[in-house]
Amino acid sequence: LTNIHSFIIVVPNHAGEDIYRFKTPVKVKSDEFYLRAVIGSVNFRTGGNVNDFMHGWLNYQIEHHMFADMSMLSYQRMAPKIKEICDRHGVPYIQENVFTRLRRTLQIGVGSRSMKVWERGD
Repeated sequence: LTNIHSFIIVVPNHAGEDIYRFKTPVKVKSDEFYLRAVIGSVNFRTGGNVNDFMHGWLNYQIEHHMFADMSMLSYQRMAPKIKEICDRHGVPYIQENVFTRLRRTLQIGVGSRSMKVWERGD
């Protein structure tokens, strides 16, 4: 049961036809590093201590990938600011519920959909 919960909380934040995968490395803390953090991961519904606790604060994958050394509680405060910056610059900040993301992950897993590839210019 723990493995199923872990899979549902972690994997769907990183798979789907609407997010990118990357074949090449990137310099840490560069502009492209932060861009990849946003377009290569997804947040689940965020906000509220109970909701965030039930997700183990892993519902903030975008912020986690951008600032892995910050505390989990900092992600709550940062998420609206990061989303606003993305909106201002036309960068997709994807946030969907767990079940929508799980469906998108399964579509990738069975091969009915494919993830975007950054290096192809998708």
